[in-house]
Amino acid sequence: MSGQGYLENTSLHTQAKWRSALLTYPGNLKGALKEAQKDPKKTLFGVAQGIPSTFLTKVFASTRPDFIWMDVEHGMFDRLVLHDAIQAAQHHSEGQTMVVVRVPAEDEVSLSTALDAGASGIIIPHCETREQVEEFMKRVYYPPLGGRSFSPWVFTPGISDASLYPNDAFNMKTANNHIAVIPQIESVKGIENVDDIASIPGISALMFGPGDFSADAGLELSLGQPHPTLIAATESMSKASKKHGIPLFGAAMNLEMVPALVEAGHGAIVVMLDVWGIANFTKSSIEKARGLIPT
Repeated sequence: MSGQGYLENTSLHTQAKWRSALLTYPGNLKGALKEAQKDPKKTLFGVAQGIPSTFLTKVFASTRPDFIWMDVEHGMFDRLVLHDAIQAAQHHSEGQTMVVVRVPAEDEVSLSTALDAGASGIIIPHCETREQVEEFMKRVYYPPLGGRSFSPWVFTPGISDASLYPNDAFNMKTANNHIAVIPQIESVKGIENVDDIASIPGISALMFGPGDFSADAGLELSLGQPHPTLIAATESMSKASKKHGIPLFGAAMNLEMVPALVEAGHGAIVVMLDVWGIANFTKSSIEKARGLIPT
């Protein structure tokens, strides 16, 4: 060791390009997605978390993925676990891991909790019209961009004043500059309006929901060869993404899909879902162990 203090010994620090001045504030997912759109080598890779466990978040964050996608729409997160998990992700990765949260569309409590905890991205599920997305965006951003309410519990005068931006003592500029809004399109009507939704100023990415789209279109859910209607919908997503210069946010069913997803315009890709990953690893480990026993 050099004998230097921790702050002076920068070789001990994780390089976190997109972090905020304080790890209780959102990282710059907007900027990261813009870079990924311009350069596929900067594609963001992350994991999906549906298990409401702060301990699991810490394990994920210790590997320093670019992001953790926390699904509050279908995962069983309560308010305290969601708050602590978001901040655990940022602290245990030293700012290298940002958090993207999918909140139920009408759940103001989950939305305000995610934002106040420092989430870097908000996924809006079931988007079908431009007006729906624009109205939701007002709830995500502080004035003058929106009407988000400022919480006195996320700011302590004289202690949490640090900001990356001038004249930003309360870090409202940080939030407005960093938080990415990601509409998720998962219906026939949404696909019909995808070009209009993609043209909305201020959105940072688009996400497709193949399961709900298939159900809405009357298609049988399958992990096999996709139906032509589903293929056409994914092509519409890719076309809108490239036309309006915003990346897609999505998940790879397997790692072999990654090159095709990047080619289609994905700038952020989930490479593991916690439940699926744990279940598959457990199943394969047991099968391998049984196969090692002589017969």
